[in-house]
Amino acid sequence: MTFYCSTTYPAFVIFSITNSIFNFPTYSITTLLFSKEGIALDTPLMVQSSWNSNGEVEYEIAEGVTQIRLVFNSILCDSCGKCEEVCPQETIKVTGEKLKEVEGFCVMCQKCVDICPVDVIGVPGIKEPAEYDLDLKGKGPVYIKDCVGCGTCVEPCPVNAITLEEVGSPVTVNDDCIRCGLCSQTCPWNAIFISEKVPVKRSKEITSFTFDSAKCIGCNTCVEACPGDFISANSASLTVAIPSVCAACGLCVKLCPVDALEIDIEWGEGAPVDAEGIGRDAEKCDFIGACANKCPTEAIRVVTKTGMSCPALVETDAEPSFTSCIRCGACASVCSNDALKVEQYEVAIDGEPVVRDRIAFNPSKCDQCGDCIEACPYDMIHKTDNPKLPIAGFCTLCGQCIQACPEDALCYK
Repeated sequence: MTFYCSTTYPAFVIFSITNSIFNFPTYSITTLLFSKEGIALDTPLMVQSSWNSNGEVEYEIAEGVTQIRLVFNSILCDSCGKCEEVCPQETIKVTGEKLKEVEGFCVMCQKCVDICPVDVIGVPGIKEPAEYDLDLKGKGPVYIKDCVGCGTCVEPCPVNAITLEEVGSPVTVNDDCIRCGLCSQTCPWNAIFISEKVPVKRSKEITSFTFDSAKCIGCNTCVEACPGDFISANSASLTVAIPSVCAACGLCVKLCPVDALEIDIEWGEGAPVDAEGIGRDAEKCDFIGACANKCPTEAIRVVTKTGMSCPALVETDAEPSFTSCIRCGACASVCSNDALKVEQYEVAIDGEPVVRDRIAFNPSKCDQCGDCIEACPYDMIHKTDNPKLPIAGFCTLCGQCIQACPEDALCYK
């Protein structure tokens, strides 16, 4: 996530704060200086940031001139957009589903800092942004941390693998989980992670949040239940005051004993892990099996219309089908020797280079323990008799299946 801002000091300043999922919560900060005199606006000068003796981040906006700036924690952001609404200079512009871009003139009024419901925006030395000790290494295919039991993740699960036994208690995920990541993208409190990945959150909008004071009995159940302490008690009238911003988990609504609260949320589309990588046109696919036979890592399994299972070339009574590795990363998340890893790989889509996740395998590190086989939700990973490839069934995005398909049913997406 990138946070752009500019100011009216001796020069125009635009800086970005980018959170790396590989080195959280360290911020990588780059400042671009555009001088009003003698330098064209399309000729940026790189200006370094540093930490002062008080532990504050300072940005050198001109030689010898430094200024403290806003900082931002992308992992905790719940994409509510309230910072955009209160900005008096219309500096903050939230655009796109996968990336927030903020640009304009910042006057450091700190209204965004004050209104942020999850305290992810701060000013070093004045108000520190909320920190999140996130270390996903070794946490496995499904990792649940500090679940508040709101149940928001239950409905999006396409295979009904998530169960909420009691509102307010942590959810459980059973073995039917396909590691698609929709639960992680939906969770308003960043409590669930799939295959050791930091998710891209789904967009959401609270279309209505209503409170019926006539029904309220002043029990303060919602006040105590709200994980973000957004709801406040009104002792004078024995009612509560609903917040102007919230994380939209709905826990207060579910726990209210008299149904005095109602909330409606409009969710944006999720991005399951198989939304990118190798795409298959089901209408074009004729289940010939050429893709499975060509795949060098046996990451595709096809049952042909003639009853042949490829690439094993074994007769079967099963219906024609296509199954493949979707690079969910479950195998890599349980590999203790780092023989299997998720890494980024550049492919071409419509002539343009794009980066996608693929599975990389180092056979010299593999001890054939079998943990990856158990973790794979699609039963693709398996052992082989080939010493050069003792484990197979993972997709490297090599593209040989695309070239082999005579029906042009496969493509990068």
